[in-house]
Formats: sequence, C-alpha cells, structure tokens
Amino acid sequence: MIHQIQNKTNLLYLRTRMAISNQRGDFYISDAVKIIIAVVLGALLLAALTLIFNDTVIPRITREIEGLFG
Repeated sequence: MIHQIQNKTNLLYLRTRMAISNQRGDFYISDAVKIIIAVVLGALLLAALTLIFNDTVIPRITREIEGLFG
C-alpha cells in the first residue's frame, strides 16, 4: 500500500516537473519574431526604394525622354 502511494506521488512529481520544464512552444515564438522582423525590414526597404525611384530616377527618365522627343 505504501509503495503504491509512493509510486503515485513520484509519478505526479515527474509529470509536474516535465510540464513545467516543457519548452516546445519557444520555437514558435522565436520563429514568429523572425518573421515579423523580416516583414518590417522588407517594408522599410520597399519604402526606401519607392522614395528613391519617385524622387530621382523617374523624373530623370522623364526629362531624358522629353529631351529625345522634343
């Protein structure tokens, strides 16, 4: 009888310890953070390229084409 109680107590202790030390969800959080960082950096790069094209490249191309065709 005492051995059964000890076994159940040990089993409960081991289950509790395994549940507390479980770190399987850490990978999902770190992957989500990496994806968010990549999306933000991509948006910043796209905004920078749009700004460069609208302010410098497109006006110059327009001037060159107008210069060619008068």
